[in-house]
Amino acid sequence: MAGYTQSDFVSYYLLLAFVQQMTSVWVIYELAYDIRHGDLSIKLLHPLNPLHDYLSTNLADKIMRPVVLVPLALIAWLIFPTIHYDVTLLNLVLFGAALAAAWLIRFLSQYILGLLAFWVSDSMALNDMWFALSEMLGGMIAPLALFPPNVTAVANWLPFRFMLSFPVEIVSGRLTPTDLADGFAAMLFWVVVSVILYRWVWRRGIRQFSAFGA
Repeated sequence: MAGYTQSDFVSYYLLLAFVQQMTSVWVIYELAYDIRHGDLSIKLLHPLNPLHDYLSTNLADKIMRPVVLVPLALIAWLIFPTIHYDVTLLNLVLFGAALAAAWLIRFLSQYILGLLAFWVSDSMALNDMWFALSEMLGGMIAPLALFPPNVTAVANWLPFRFMLSFPVEIVSGRLTPTDLADGFAAMLFWVVVSVILYRWVWRRGIRQFSAFGA
């Protein structure tokens, strides 16, 4: 199926599970709660932007997750010895860079959705919609290559791919140098867009927050 064997599927979903765990964030739950209950006021008294507090909280567990995930991956390899990746020093470096950027895009996108709590009472519903789209168009349901060509063409440039499947594609051996260059260019684009959008929403949201005397 689209050049994917049973071994390819196992390799893909195993590494995708690792990427999902290493890029997971939950900042919207904290941020939306703090905005709705006024706890953000305390963080605004600190010398640093509250973003740094949420960043450190969401990054802290990433140190320990490989301790659990790597042994599980070894067990999976023993069960499915045909698992294979295109492991080279360059691919490992590119994978690490893509993983870090994927986490940043996921964090910023969820942070922006959390900031919408300045205006709406249930930003979590918007996050659920965003999560559903990321699962479908990020390669979680199936590799994007298996989607209809018109869907794949669109999904290849949306942010969801770069939050999940793109790091996996790097070590799958299916990307040409041009694909890699285009992918990292698109990833950089979404990082920049996310930062700009965050700053824009934050500036307007904090005025809204202050206007209510918080």
